[in-house]
Amino acid sequence: MNLPEESRLPIHPPARTQAQILLALAALCAFAYLPALNNGFIADDFVILDRVTAWKADFSYVFKLSPERFRITSYLAFGLLKWLCGYHAAGYYVFAVLIHFFNAVLVWKFLQLATRSPRIAVWGSALFAVGQSPQEAIMWLAGMNEALAALFILIALHLWLRHKYLWSSVACVAALLSKESWIIVVLLMPLAEFAAEGKFTLRRQQLYLGIPVLSFLLLFAGSLASNALVSHHMYAAGLQAGLVWPISLHRLLFPWAYIAVLLWLATRRGPVAATALAGFAWMAVVLLPYVFLTYQNHVPSRHTYLASIGLAWFLAALVEEMRPRLLPAAFIAAFVVANVAYLWIVKDRQYEQRAAPTTRLIEELRNHSPEPLLVEGFPYNPWVAKTTARLAPGWEPEMIRVNEPASACPACPTLHWDPATEGYRTGGTAAKAKTPVH
Repeated sequence: MNLPEESRLPIHPPARTQAQILLALAALCAFAYLPALNNGFIADDFVILDRVTAWKADFSYVFKLSPERFRITSYLAFGLLKWLCGYHAAGYYVFAVLIHFFNAVLVWKFLQLATRSPRIAVWGSALFAVGQSPQEAIMWLAGMNEALAALFILIALHLWLRHKYLWSSVACVAALLSKESWIIVVLLMPLAEFAAEGKFTLRRQQLYLGIPVLSFLLLFAGSLASNALVSHHMYAAGLQAGLVWPISLHRLLFPWAYIAVLLWLATRRGPVAATALAGFAWMAVVLLPYVFLTYQNHVPSRHTYLASIGLAWFLAALVEEMRPRLLPAAFIAAFVVANVAYLWIVKDRQYEQRAAPTTRLIEELRNHSPEPLLVEGFPYNPWVAKTTARLAPGWEPEMIRVNEPASACPACPTLHWDPATEGYRTGGTAAKAKTPVH
């Protein structure tokens, strides 16, 4: 690497400095994602909440579902939060932001080990804390599995770099129970070790990793036929991966990585630092498990959560090389302001729109006496509409019929979702109903 030898020494900041960094990261995470707290539950959030109820009655329930058996930590989190907060969504979002904060702290600690540069570690964690690219993993509760998987992967990597291989493998088991894509850790471990030490050394103790790896391969292969993501052809091996991968990488890089490269080119003093290349390699490698999707030409934002750590690493390493010294601070400040503004102004509104069909339906149910009801034009899985009944006193899921012909229940009051007004219109025998909420 191009870092001075003294910068490669282990970093042990004074306790006061560490406390200041922790407070800064907490403030960045909280401020960036504060708008999410009032967004309510969205789409699949209701399905998970309903499955948590079924899981309470039958412990084997979620383990029987594929791919949900690889989301166990999410279901545990939802179960705990449901016990603590009931159906008050704000508490769930606070938990999601807390997980993101823990991850930002782990990114700081990990980059200290991987780069031996205190500035790269601090800048990288700050950039990750406010980056908007993976916001879906924080602002959509059903996408929480990505942040949880990243949490355990970062713990595993941190332990790996400290040569605590048994405990690293234990963390991998938790990652396995968070998301199938955890398996990419087998490539991240040598990448991280090479970045930190300039070499990768095979050791007998590393065989501990074989336990979670073999367990995962057996579980995944055994459940492949029943995996809904595969059976519904949402993921499939094919040539589309060759298109999805570069497009997804470009979307992650744009525009900040391109701006950083241009600034680095204008002010560089030598070749790009090896640590910057390691960050770029992280991005490219982490996207691999997702590039086999078939329903669009790029991976969803929640699937870039772990990859965005590589982006923060790459940007911080380039910033470290920029001159004059005022330029790095200006770049970091611009990144923070632009990303936070985008989260507040653009992304929060999008999540409010995504939550509107269920939020408005709950409001309507609370304004109606419980009785059989027909809902038309509902844009999500019908079971999502049915499970909203849990949040309205007196209502039960079986009372709500979704996107069925009027002849299926001619006496039912009817609510028709109108995306233009983001509200429900009444129809049929709904003269008994109150004015729709918009």
